[in-house]
Amino acid sequence: MEYSDQTLHELLRQQADECPTRTFIRFEGKKHSLEKINSWSDAFASKLLSTGLQTYGKVAILARNCPAYVAAYFGILRAGGVVVPLNIMLTPDEIRYILKDSDSAFCFYGAESSETVNKLNDMNGTEFIDINSILPDDKAAVSKLPEAGTNTEDVSTILYTSGTTGYPKGAMLTHNNLLSNAVSCTKALDVFSKDRFVVFLPLSHAFTFTVCILLPLYVGASLTLIASVSPFTKVIKRMILDRVNIFVAVPAVYDILARKNLPLIVKLLLRLRLCISGASALSVSTLEMFEKKFRAPLLEGYGMTEASPVICVNRLEKSQRKAGTVGLPLHGTEVKVVDDNSAELPDGTSGELIVKGPGVMKGYYKKDLDTSQTIKDGWLYTGDIAVIDSEGFIKIVDRKKDLIIVDGLNIYPSEVENAVQNHPAVASCAMIGLEEDGRELPVMFINPDKGCSLTEQEIKRFLRGKIANFKIPKKVFFVNELPKTSTGKVLKRELKKWKI
Repeated sequence: MEYSDQTLHELLRQQADECPTRTFIRFEGKKHSLEKINSWSDAFASKLLSTGLQTYGKVAILARNCPAYVAAYFGILRAGGVVVPLNIMLTPDEIRYILKDSDSAFCFYGAESSETVNKLNDMNGTEFIDINSILPDDKAAVSKLPEAGTNTEDVSTILYTSGTTGYPKGAMLTHNNLLSNAVSCTKALDVFSKDRFVVFLPLSHAFTFTVCILLPLYVGASLTLIASVSPFTKVIKRMILDRVNIFVAVPAVYDILARKNLPLIVKLLLRLRLCISGASALSVSTLEMFEKKFRAPLLEGYGMTEASPVICVNRLEKSQRKAGTVGLPLHGTEVKVVDDNSAELPDGTSGELIVKGPGVMKGYYKKDLDTSQTIKDGWLYTGDIAVIDSEGFIKIVDRKKDLIIVDGLNIYPSEVENAVQNHPAVASCAMIGLEEDGRELPVMFINPDKGCSLTEQEIKRFLRGKIANFKIPKKVFFVNELPKTSTGKVLKRELKKWKI
């Protein structure tokens, strides 16, 4: 059966029927078969239907990574509902906004979110349900429910953007959006049923759910689910015990691992076949250090929530990999770079990257104007400045809205950040434009490596000759930590609020 003929919950049922005893999820030393996760999904669906969930009703999930989260996700779909994943790191006010904006009738929550839920007792339109209260006893029989009368073009998930530029918007993703993206990723990444993933990034993120849940489910692979990334030594231990061979992470994690002194025995016991990076930019120096240290290919990709989310990725074949780029488009995905008038630009010219393909969202929930400004003639306008070279490789230059203009000259912050990141004493950095006396000034924030001291003059000297003088930050500030999203993306709008 082709993915285009299936909803997500039908895929789970099919895999469970064909290989019921196959391990799908390993969690805290326990194995969970496809049959068990499918049965748990029936239990979640039954609970929602008995509580009055209407077809296409919205159900939020506010929980850490756990098998119940995965079962709840598919159970909501099986009941005919729409999933609204919530990041547990959000504040009660941020969660309140999303619950109201999405019209969520129910919210499954984990014990770790109990305190947050207590602060949401004024949410009269949302019923909160303990996610663990639904799980049936291992010996209890769960009635098999018929699949919901939804189809592949119906919305399965409303994923809220990180809100780096303001209030988050709910991207409506269909069953076909997500599953077609996962299937295209399997072809691009050469993933097989014998592979084992490690999943410690939050399941509330599009990158995690598509690449780390749907992709292995589709090919019959298994995954090790980890509730928390801290302490990371536990993640490494579990990877060794479960013989994980596919590692999916964000650049911040790869940067730490590339720099960290690990015992030789750890590097020998880790049997990594493939490493995948996404969610934010990966520096070439980190990529090279990591590959040399762990002797495993590190493939950088690029995507956005509105595209389900993967748009392009480097491949395992050396001829289809290029450091410093985010690779080639997925099969069936079209890309081009355009100017402000939507005219296509020639190879090697920077402009806004636009995308067309089966992964492009249906639109923003209840925001027709935002949808019309983002999707034009079927093309998704990413808001990212990119360059496509003559071989088709895509390089992301910067966010369109992050562009800094100094005396009529364009400065792309990511170019300067990449140069600063090459300094051995810099852990992370971010540059923004701040207005002063009617002019925009490039200002750099740097988080030095632990135990290292840096000065503004040292950074400016380091940059001279590496980038044009007008791109060198006019001011440099050293901080203990940069404000980031759960996937390591710097919240530049927060930096602009800092008093400096």
